[in-house]
Amino acid sequence: MTEMSNFIFSNSTVLPATERAASFNKEIVTREMYGWARDTFDLKRGSFVLFLRSRKKWYQLEPTRKLSRYPLEKATMKVSVKRTVTISKLEEVKQELLKKKEFFMPFGVTNVDTKSSQDTNNLLVEYALDFLKQAMVSPSEASFYIPSRSGSNVGFDEEQELVLIGRQMIERQFRSLSSVSSVEQMSIIMKLIHDLLSRDIHSTKRDIFYMDVNSFDKQSVSDSLIEDLSAMLQVTRSSLNVSASSKGIVVGRISFKEKGDFIDCRAIGAGKAISPNIDDIEDFDTDAEMCLVIEKDAVFNRLAEDQFYDYVPSILITAKGQPDIATRQFLKKINDDLNLPIFAIMDADPYGFEIMRVYSVGSKALSFESSHLAVPNIKWLGLLPSDLSQDSGFDIPRSALLKLTAKDIHRSKLMLEEEFVKRKPRWEEQLQILIASGFKAEIQALNARDPQYITNFYLPQKIETGDFI
Repeated sequence: MTEMSNFIFSNSTVLPATERAASFNKEIVTREMYGWARDTFDLKRGSFVLFLRSRKKWYQLEPTRKLSRYPLEKATMKVSVKRTVTISKLEEVKQELLKKKEFFMPFGVTNVDTKSSQDTNNLLVEYALDFLKQAMVSPSEASFYIPSRSGSNVGFDEEQELVLIGRQMIERQFRSLSSVSSVEQMSIIMKLIHDLLSRDIHSTKRDIFYMDVNSFDKQSVSDSLIEDLSAMLQVTRSSLNVSASSKGIVVGRISFKEKGDFIDCRAIGAGKAISPNIDDIEDFDTDAEMCLVIEKDAVFNRLAEDQFYDYVPSILITAKGQPDIATRQFLKKINDDLNLPIFAIMDADPYGFEIMRVYSVGSKALSFESSHLAVPNIKWLGLLPSDLSQDSGFDIPRSALLKLTAKDIHRSKLMLEEEFVKRKPRWEEQLQILIASGFKAEIQALNARDPQYITNFYLPQKIETGDFI
């Protein structure tokens, strides 16, 4: 009747209606259901979790509740029996988080703050007036001073485990023919942002580009100017009331208020789109044991459909690849407000490494805002290059592996030279394993053996054994 293995007790099994009527008497307490499941599925050893599917939703049966407490229907239902997952390793991570050091900004770096629309606008006006005074008194000296975001001014701080920006400045001079155009563009950006802040409304980066297409020519120009303005005023980009389009989705055991509306992410099967404005979100509440950040939306959808968040109480998040600002802000808020263990599932390739780096220590492009976006205590749960080995116990088919390209090897070797990798020996080890093996894999390779392999085997095994870095 069921396919047995040493880890997954059974796949979901459809029971005949007559057997359902005998087994699912509304007055039978679920404790007796566990006895029924042990006999039916021939479970000789080990503890397990029992799930019942009704009305297209899985319910985890609790031994102390009567079946009448569940919204069961009269039609044929499915029963899924999964192995109990010990979360002692999660508890260890939680204890580590309680000892988390208080953040402080090191000396000699550019620090940005989150400010209200009015305070940011006042600061912007102050900078604009200062520039006008310079131009009136000494036009040849009038300049905008902006923190340099070049590689020479960006470094990894080992104490805070963040990519941070130093205090080197670039000077955009009004008198210089080479920079007068960028000074004009900066003035236009300041005018547009001033208008947003004065009205206390938000716009996307795309909207701002179209407000003066002829001046900016390309959106990459207006995007860079927005980041320059943020660094110059030393405020977060959200303080400018500028948002990027959000790709992120969240599902699972978390609720919050968004613009005053109550949002229960467990009740939204396909997940809730993450708001591009983090200030709209407040009052986080959860009974989750962990938060899981997933690179691929296909894997996110698999785990959401399997309701993994009920199997191991959790919050699931995806940014569908390279993380956008909104998703990073949302994850940072979870980290700060809920103090939960946060784990990541990325592809075992150079791009997976880079995405993991952005979540963990920040990006070079937004290094001035790393302390507001990065989550240094995030753990890399998988897919690790070491998981691809035949000795790992996961037995990923060789047909599911891809050969590293020359570009992959080059990118991997460049990362080995980066300071933050050298400060993380286990990351360095995984990069070396990747290069030495000559193979990479996407997360979906885990499901080459079975469509629910990542739900029923890989993640429970990783969580229980603490096989993460």
